[in-house]
Amino acid sequence: MNMQDNPKERRKNTRTSISINVELQTSKGIYQGKSKNISFSGIYIFCANSSNIPLGEACDIKLILRSEPPQSIINLRCQVVRTDKSGVGVKFISIDMSGYQQFKNLMVYNSPDPDKLLGELERYPGLEIA
Repeated sequence: MNMQDNPKERRKNTRTSISINVELQTSKGIYQGKSKNISFSGIYIFCANSSNIPLGEACDIKLILRSEPPQSIINLRCQVVRTDKSGVGVKFISIDMSGYQQFKNLMVYNSPDPDKLLGELERYPGLEIA
């Protein structure tokens, strides 16, 4: 069943299971976690103390692809859209051009269906490139 067959499914972008280190910075502090899944429009992050993260808050996220030098980090501006006992869901708002290229490559490389993913990206870009 695809998204169009399920009226309850409102997502425009397919989620891809990718486990990478993530740093989430809010006005309440910095939270370390691991991604559960990611799409071109958002990410779910497993993290401790997620109940302390304010719903609706603007935040910054670092996707840490490689922590040792030379570091490889993708920075995104986001908004918290969901919290639960296991973690937090955030919606992507914007990214810079170099980060966008890295992010697109990460998504395509890890997708089980890269052509479908690229087609979705054309229809629903999701991110503003700053």
